[in-house]
Amino acid sequence: MKIFPLLLLLLFSGSNTASGREVSLMELEEVTNLIMSPGCDYIYTLSNCPSATAEQMREFVKDRLAKGESKEFILDYFEKVYGPRILAQPSKKGFYFVAWWFPYFLLLDFFILAGVFLFLWHRKSRKKDALSDNMSPEIETLLEDEVRRFKESE
Repeated sequence: MKIFPLLLLLLFSGSNTASGREVSLMELEEVTNLIMSPGCDYIYTLSNCPSATAEQMREFVKDRLAKGESKEFILDYFEKVYGPRILAQPSKKGFYFVAWWFPYFLLLDFFILAGVFLFLWHRKSRKKDALSDNMSPEIETLLEDEVRRFKESE
């Protein structure tokens, strides 16, 4: 008689381990934070959406993780079923690769253009200094005479 409840307990606890391993909440949220919820019009991730659809999708993800499937495999599955809109972060391939890296390329271009501008500006100011250093002695004496006359007239 005491064996029957123990047998039932083992039967029900065994069904949980038969599907795979135990999935932690942190591991589940790591995946569900990367998937947008169609039940909330793609505004919230599965972790934050209170709809019944999101709950079903969370259970699906939990079952897949319990079976030992990887995060990338699950994300690829959802992308194939729902399209790229389901992903919270766009994948880094194709057009999305360009969209992902465009801000960094733009920033790099800005620094390159600023460097070229500063180099040319510095070079131009050096040419002006070089012209004033290469003044002939006659022009230099004329300039000194003009400066002296100007100071005397004050």
